Amino acid sequence: MKALFAGSFHPPTKGHIDIILRGAKMFDEVVVAVMINSQKRYVIPAEARVEMLEACLKGAKNVRVVYSGGLTSELARQEGCEVLLRGVRDYADFEYELRQAEINKTLTGVESLFLPCDPALGAVASSIVMDIAGHGGDISAFVPPEIHSKILTYIGKGV
Repeated sequence: MKALFAGSFHPPTKGHIDIILRGAKMFDEVVVAVMINSQKRYVIPAEARVEMLEACLKGAKNVRVVYSGGLTSELARQEGCEVLLRGVRDYADFEYELRQAEINKTLTGVESLFLPCDPALGAVASSIVMDIAGHGGDISAFVPPEIHSKILTYIGKGV
């Protein structure tokens, strides 16, 4: 069985990687999709986010990273994924994800599986990471070491 884990990954965080690797233990394949959210402004191009995820996941044999500008549910159908894998940090995430799951199920029949995040990573959100980095703060606790310097380079705080 295949699962799709989609997000903007701006930037990828340790929380994202944790959900992906845990999902990879449950499914034959996890397709990780870098998507575009029209409500967000991006500093890191989609191609770079794909490369960052590939660098973080290079040891995972059953994980593949793709890019899509379309609907998540449609991409799941195109990729042959029966499940949308979603990480949830708190009740607000769950409420949002539940609404999305209902819409995706109506559109294409694809099911959603909610995986609670590791409690140690519950406060980690890409937007918070970008804010901290943009103000010169240390993001090393929140992002994989493989991509730390790349993130800083994109926001103009690079080494």
